[in-house]
Amino acid sequence: MIKTVGIIGFGALGILYGSYISEKIGKDNFFVIADKERAARYKKDGIYKNGGLCDMTYISPEDKIPPVDLMIFGVKYNSLCEALKLAEGFVDGHTIFLSLLNGIKSEEDIGEKFGFENVVYATTHGLDSLKSGNGITYRDMGFLSFGRVGNVGSKKNIDELKEFFTSIDFPINTPEDMKKALWGKLLLNTGCNQAAAVFDCCFDTLQKNGKEREVMTEAMREVMRVGQAENVDLSEADVQHWLKILDGLNPKGMPSLRQDVLAKRPTEVELFSGTINRLGKKHGIPTPTNEFLYREIKKIEQSY
Repeated sequence: MIKTVGIIGFGALGILYGSYISEKIGKDNFFVIADKERAARYKKDGIYKNGGLCDMTYISPEDKIPPVDLMIFGVKYNSLCEALKLAEGFVDGHTIFLSLLNGIKSEEDIGEKFGFENVVYATTHGLDSLKSGNGITYRDMGFLSFGRVGNVGSKKNIDELKEFFTSIDFPINTPEDMKKALWGKLLLNTGCNQAAAVFDCCFDTLQKNGKEREVMTEAMREVMRVGQAENVDLSEADVQHWLKILDGLNPKGMPSLRQDVLAKRPTEVELFSGTINRLGKKHGIPTPTNEFLYREIKKIEQSY
């Protein structure tokens, strides 16, 4: 049974989901884990959600607590290695690991560090949280999908996660084909995140017909074709499904990669077009739109 939860990574997604869980299970059972300096800053400055102060427990490796039942990772991929090291003092053989990271690789990294027996694949959908300074604003919380991929993800752990999230009224989905769910999110991110960054726009621009939406959609179709070569059951119907999800988001919101560009942070472009371009070459599938987006985002990063 899951009673205690830790989270590493407190950006737009971590604050949204972390604060919700903390409110439901109590601050004595939910822990925001960070290095000593960052934890002190969180305590001093506070974290805000839609203007309200989040009453949270912030801890660092110097603090000693029993291993948590559930460890959630919400960092950017380029910070995952550091996050895995940070988690060492707060987990043991019974801890379940859940990654909220974009892309299709983080679970492998977590499994290689702590063992695959307690890793459960997960992805998020439909949220529109926007981080500014030490707070977020959001309209839609979206939902969390999790499940088994191949031999990874035991029924016991999946059942415990379902029981826990249901008990706190957290919106979840447990798809039969979790691999397809992960690739579906990759399809959306590869189009939406990258187009918003390259064309410097919010969701509203991508929600209407024009060059920006055309480029985004073609990038998504390239993911579909590469995914098919990777034995993922993707089709044009999935492209249209994710476009519909996008069209329902807050028009003034923006995806995480554009937020990174505006803040002059390293992006996750390697997880998106980087992945698709590499796999496209592997299978002999052209990916010109993703090659264009990759080049443009790299130029933006180099201009910081």
